Amino acid sequence: MASPLKLEQDVQGKVDSFRARIAQEAEDLVSTFFPQKLLELDSHVQELRLQDVSRIRSVPAPGPPAGPDPDPAGDGPDRHLPQTEASGKAPALAGGEGQLLRSNQHLVELIERVKPEIALLREKCNTVRVWVQLLIPKVEDGNNFGVSIQQDTVDQLWTVESTAASYLRRFSTYYNTRAKLVSKMVKYPQVEDYRRTVAEVDENEYLNVLQILLHVRNQYAALHDVILKNIEKIKTPRASNTDSLY
Repeated sequence: MASPLKLEQDVQGKVDSFRARIAQEAEDLVSTFFPQKLLELDSHVQELRLQDVSRIRSVPAPGPPAGPDPDPAGDGPDRHLPQTEASGKAPALAGGEGQLLRSNQHLVELIERVKPEIALLREKCNTVRVWVQLLIPKVEDGNNFGVSIQQDTVDQLWTVESTAASYLRRFSTYYNTRAKLVSKMVKYPQVEDYRRTVAEVDENEYLNVLQILLHVRNQYAALHDVILKNIEKIKTPRASNTDSLY
């Protein structure tokens, strides 16, 4: 029979200290941080819902190569489109060297505000997941209902982390798509559909970012709820049946 592995006393002490720190941090996250973050994000979501989505639609125009920007928020909602329809001509976009075609600053600011929230959700879920994993007892036959709850919780936390990572990757997809459309606008300024497509892409991305924020809020609510409902089984997955034998 193989002898159990043994750690040096000082190493074991450090491991035990780590486990205790993770446990305390995770319990604080579930009991305090998650509900606080839920309320904070819910307020942010309600604020964004009140905004006029048409403000987000912005067709870029070249900015000066140097000097202050007179309109840091972009050109406004489809400002060039009425001129196009009235005159039958589209204003040229001089995309030459030194000319800056600005991003949609409304969306840039919103994305930069939401990205840290996504990263924070991943970080906190990782802490709670490690805590639950460290609570899983050794493999034994029978009495594994509590262990299955622990494993389901770990899987749910891992899914949230993975989904959050995919949200962070999708922002670069939006910028890349928009850049290609703006490049087409520069090359074919007479094609009005490219201009309209940029505005539609911006509006769609705004709605997507709002949906991501909703998802982050909902995950805090769901994780707080499911962990509290199952906290006894998560912390003590196998109850002793000794008393029931007599």
